[in-house]
Amino acid sequence: MSDYYYEYNRDDTYCYPDSFVLKNKMNIIDETELKIAEREITVIRLAEILETPIKGKFDFKHFKAIHQYLFADIYIWAGKTRTVDIAKGNLFCRSEFIEEQATELFAKLHGELGFRGRAQDEVAKRLAFYLGEINAIHSFREGNGRVQRVFIDYVADNAGYDWDFGEISGEEMIKASDMAFKKDYRAMEEMFLRTLSKK
Repeated sequence: MSDYYYEYNRDDTYCYPDSFVLKNKMNIIDETELKIAEREITVIRLAEILETPIKGKFDFKHFKAIHQYLFADIYIWAGKTRTVDIAKGNLFCRSEFIEEQATELFAKLHGELGFRGRAQDEVAKRLAFYLGEINAIHSFREGNGRVQRVFIDYVADNAGYDWDFGEISGEEMIKASDMAFKKDYRAMEEMFLRTLSKK
């Protein structure tokens, strides 16, 4: 399960020298081998925390705790915001502004958590906004997509809805995310409308 778009650029902070491979606890220096190992580990962790969710207040601390749980066996920086700037087609939030921007966004989300009881189209609209904005921040050097999916699943559940992410193709998510980056949430709203179901 990989993140969307294409690979980030190499950087000296997170990558092995003269390599695009991220420094990791297993000291794997082959990119393909690392992707396989990462996928095998995170698939298990994803299953665990979807079955037994990580408790939190739907704030940035909660979001980072999910990343830490998913990637703690792989990267020493699991759960920590990135310190380099990254782009995947679009330049994500500058690293020095991540804490400020994310804290503000998640505080807004926390203030809106009374989704329960709202009509499905309204819930879809709010989830589309938050997924789009969280993705635009892209808090971590790697693993953003997986953490976003878990977190939004938790938010949907809190609102009384099941979210079937398996119904969404990679191409659809790429398009919706790119549009949302430009503040056009229509594709993402349509995606949620189709994949949300009331509990």
